[in-house]
Amino acid sequence: MVAPKDPLSAAPGTGFERGKQNTALQGHVAFFDRDEDGIIWPMDTYVGFREIKFGVFLSIVSVLVIHLGFSYFTWGSWLPDPFFRLRVNLMHKGKHGSDSESYTKSGEFDLERFNQTFEWYTSPPHTHMKFWEGVRMLHGNMNPFDPFGWSAAIFEWLATYLMLWPDDPRGMRKEDVKGVYNGSIFYKISGRKFKQ
Repeated sequence: MVAPKDPLSAAPGTGFERGKQNTALQGHVAFFDRDEDGIIWPMDTYVGFREIKFGVFLSIVSVLVIHLGFSYFTWGSWLPDPFFRLRVNLMHKGKHGSDSESYTKSGEFDLERFNQTFEWYTSPPHTHMKFWEGVRMLHGNMNPFDPFGWSAAIFEWLATYLMLWPDDPRGMRKEDVKGVYNGSIFYKISGRKFKQ
């Protein structure tokens, strides 16, 4: 699969393809597409969260939040999917407001914006992010009248912090947070081979 030509179109292909020009957002979700068919079932998400060391309760909550919140937008039909599945090639349509804008509308990773976020919200030398710096970031990224975006951003931030739970008093490493955006950190935590 390659990047979509614009934010309204689907990416060609169905799943994450090695050696192709995939977007960072496709890489972010490819970990959860265990059978590489381009469709992420709720059970795929549950198993993926268990692999990255989330407990049963948090894995179930994650499945509910992700699939109830994003299935309709990423399914590509006027009718909702009765199984609440997600399509990898339409994942960019699930990009919500009130986020850090580190993904573009077509799902590409914006390194400049990512670095800018760390410059704005973390202490020098801007290599780590503490919990309260992340809370400040969430507040700084809130768009008016966007409760869905606020909720999604809070959920994503808490899940990221719990997954990367830092031993270092400086907080989460910038490179680990970047690994969440392209999905590489999921493979590192689970021990599965990273897709390139």
